[in-house]
Amino acid sequence: MTQTAMVEQLRARIRAIEAPPRRRRTASLAAGLDDALPWRGLPLGCLHEVMETAGDAASATAFLTALVARLPDSRAPVLWCRRAGSDRERGGLYAPGLRRLGLAPRRLLLAQAKDAAGVLWAMEEELRQPGLAAVVAEVAEAGFTASRRLQLAAEASGVTALLLRPRESTAATAAVIRWGVRSRPGAPPGTGLWSDGPRWEVELVHCRGGAPGRWTLEWRNATGDFTVAADVRDGPAGPQRTQMAG
Repeated sequence: MTQTAMVEQLRARIRAIEAPPRRRRTASLAAGLDDALPWRGLPLGCLHEVMETAGDAASATAFLTALVARLPDSRAPVLWCRRAGSDRERGGLYAPGLRRLGLAPRRLLLAQAKDAAGVLWAMEEELRQPGLAAVVAEVAEAGFTASRRLQLAAEASGVTALLLRPRESTAATAAVIRWGVRSRPGAPPGTGLWSDGPRWEVELVHCRGGAPGRWTLEWRNATGDFTVAADVRDGPAGPQRTQMAG
């Protein structure tokens, strides 16, 4: 490399460092939750992690499905990567349930691999396809190196990546946001509160550039969106703060 070319390369790197950051696309989740995120909504084209509470995997799957339904590419396919045989262990993806959570079953593409490494490989490869709305993978573990590759692939294509894994997993990942999910019961009788969809306790365990928090969210089947549960929304303002994790 000539001296002139080297100088031009250094100048280009300096310009890239000094350039203002690219504005990230977002999707709205719910009033009160959007404002708690640095991007004022759910950031797209990056890696998210949804963590299951032991014995309550169905709730995390349902919440993740509702997240995917909120993405703006409402007609684009969604690829869901699973390990072969997981239907027997976790149950299948139930079409009427997907529909109630806003995800049309016809949009769903399923990919199966023999082990977690194959699931992560399929996820990374398909994240490079810009025609998808999202790529989901169910894994027990995803190390930092593998998850960093997923994050870079998502940023390059603009496709949102979501990992679904157990809460007890301790491996650090490169996820921009890490959500913890558990089910919540419906409104108590006699309160006058009513919801036609599931409720979750949703914890923002890790958020790059943001603070952790906890909300009770409910899904409205009739309107296809989230809302902060009325019994929580009418109480003290702001999320319930928790300690930052990982």
